[in-house]
Parts: sequence; C-alpha cells; structure tokens
Amino acid sequence: MDINLRRRRQAFRQAPWRVQVRSTSSTLLLLLALLAVGAMYLAVSAKVAEAGRRVLVLESRRSELMHENSLLTARLAEMTAPQVMMARATNLGFQPAGPHDIEYVTVQGYRPADAFVAPRPPGTFWTEGVGLSPAFTETLGEWFTRWMQNQ
Repeated sequence: MDINLRRRRQAFRQAPWRVQVRSTSSTLLLLLALLAVGAMYLAVSAKVAEAGRRVLVLESRRSELMHENSLLTARLAEMTAPQVMMARATNLGFQPAGPHDIEYVTVQGYRPADAFVAPRPPGTFWTEGVGLSPAFTETLGEWFTRWMQNQ
C-alpha cells in the first residue's frame, strides 16, 4: 500500500504541469481558430472593398462616356443643321435645283410599290358589304308612333 500511495503522490506532483500544458494547448487552439476566422474575414472584406472600388471606377467611366456621347450628339446636330448643310453645299459649289435642272428617268418594266393603305384601328370590325339589314327601315320615332297607336 505504501508504494501505491507514493505513486499517487508522485503522479499528483507531475499533474500540475500536465494540466498547465493541456490548458495552454486548448487556449492556443482557440486562438488559432479565431486567427483563421479573422484572416478569412479580412480576405473577404478586402475582396469586397476591391470590387466596390472597381464599381466606382466603372461608374465614373460610364458617366464620362455618357457626357462625351451627349457632346458628340450635340456636335452632330450642329453639323447637320439645315442652314449649316446649305452653307457647306454652297461652299462646295452646289446650288439649289430648279425645275429645269431636274431630269426624270423612266425604266421600262419597273412596277412601283403599291400605295400605302393604313390599317384600321383596333376594335373596328367593319367589313365591306356589311351594313343595316333591309328589315330595319323605320326610325325610332316611327316605331314609337306606331307603338303608341297600337296601345
């Protein structure tokens, strides 16, 4: 029994450092897990921030392009204004055509396209030949007069 008691005392004396190692390793494991989660969060946050910055840059570029497009549209409108076109044509030597300057060319066998016939508006169902039946020949007033005489 004495040996058993000694072993227990000896084991108890060794136990404090073992308990300390166990608690330290648990704490370090928890810290490493928190560090890994923090690193992943930081990586995701960095990617989101980078994507947001790219969106801002692209929106800025889009705004610049829209402004440039509107400037080009305005410039095209100025350049194709009738007064400007007439002035450019005159500078190039063109002149307005009169009736004696115009020549019409006839082409044998050419059939021009049929004249445009606008479609009927939706909801109108009028067809040719459909009208009032010949059985209805009296007006409302005539019918009312006939009805009053029969009463």
